[in-house]
Amino acid sequence: MPAEPSGAPRRNPAPDTSWAQPGQVAAPARNEAPDDAAWESFPGATAVPDAEAAATLPQLPEVPPLVPVDEAAIPAPRTPPAPVRPPPVPNRVSLLGARTMGAGGMAVGLALGFPIVSARVAVGVHRRVDVLAGVDSAYGLMNELRVGARWMVLDGGPRWSVGVAVEGSHAFFLRPASVEDRGARYYSGRRNWNVLPGVVGNLQIAGARSPRLFLDVRYLMALDTEPIQGVPLGGLPPDVALSGAFPVRLGAEIPVSEKTSYALTIGGDIRTRPDETDFMPVITFGVVTGF
Repeated sequence: MPAEPSGAPRRNPAPDTSWAQPGQVAAPARNEAPDDAAWESFPGATAVPDAEAAATLPQLPEVPPLVPVDEAAIPAPRTPPAPVRPPPVPNRVSLLGARTMGAGGMAVGLALGFPIVSARVAVGVHRRVDVLAGVDSAYGLMNELRVGARWMVLDGGPRWSVGVAVEGSHAFFLRPASVEDRGARYYSGRRNWNVLPGVVGNLQIAGARSPRLFLDVRYLMALDTEPIQGVPLGGLPPDVALSGAFPVRLGAEIPVSEKTSYALTIGGDIRTRPDETDFMPVITFGVVTGF
């Protein structure tokens, strides 16, 4: 076999296990003064420049020291003031009282109740005079067309007023009087032709949108062109029978806006006819608005 060249390492030499042996470190003697230079000369340490060398270095800006802040001294954030709303505009639209609409003004109303449903219109032709028109219905059993006028005699400003009103009407009945027994004539108190003069007034409590109370007292003069004889052997009835009643209404117009109000009416008719009840109650609820 060829001989190995001189100076080459032997094949498969023995491993070097010297790394596994613990190193020998000289321990300082007991109560020996520590070597400060050994601690300060750790790897990567830098030397502090002298005064002359430090003068050439860039200067960092001085940072003021941190001072604790008193939270109580911090002012609270200001809240924006609440928006100021303009005062509400007073509601002066009245259809059921004595206050008129004024020249060029107009008010309309619709009411449902017992025994009548009605629709009304008031148009101002003068500062104190309104022309009235309307339709009353006993739910189809009687339909009545009404025209009239309202005059505000006493004007107490925005709080109260007193006036007079008169209306005339013609009623159309679904059934003739000869076959009607306690029907539309009995409940409504109306006859073929009717005239209603009376006194009206209103009072409004302090406040722009406070309820406006009203009172309406009339005399109903009814002309019956088809009267019937209710007494046996009483003879022929007259061609026209005249009778009367006293409608009394009171209630309130409750404003919900500048020109619109709810209207509540209670009252009744005091009858004088011998063949009818002495008192017929009336209640209605409706809406009144102006233009």
